[in-house]
Amino acid sequence: MIETSRLTLRIGTLADAGPMLILNSDPEVVRYTGDAMLFSLQESESVIRERIIPQWNNYKMGRFTTLLKDGTYIGWCGLRFFPESNEVDLGYRFMKKFWGQGFATEASQATLKYGFETLKLDRIVAKAMPDNIGSIKVMQKLGMSYQGYVSDPTEPHPFVVYHMLRKDFKP
Repeated sequence: MIETSRLTLRIGTLADAGPMLILNSDPEVVRYTGDAMLFSLQESESVIRERIIPQWNNYKMGRFTTLLKDGTYIGWCGLRFFPESNEVDLGYRFMKKFWGQGFATEASQATLKYGFETLKLDRIVAKAMPDNIGSIKVMQKLGMSYQGYVSDPTEPHPFVVYHMLRKDFKP
């Protein structure tokens, strides 16, 4: 578990399936993710069981369930390892009513610290669709460096890539 001034980040469990369903059934929330909306509790449980829990079990990283200090679920933020590209990706997704309040930046800063200081990662990337100005601003506020624009026919949509090296991380 990680705590910031306003947030608690913890490993996700199946108990998070209900709030995650609400998060991922909002078309505005999933608009820039490339992910399909979730429509049932079973789909949400499947995401946790098949993607989130294995990341923690296999790589000691994953998407943290992100809560306000009072326990209110606001979304998730964390790291995900992609073995096919040997990359660790920073990702975040929050309920719309919590946008624009600095939670993504705060949770992401704590997540980068976990990645660089605890896991001793050398590099972390973050990707966003070019129209996702909010996410791009978070990457910039974190001090991540623009790496490039990717328009690959094997990818479902083009995206911009930012990254940070451990040597450049400032907690």
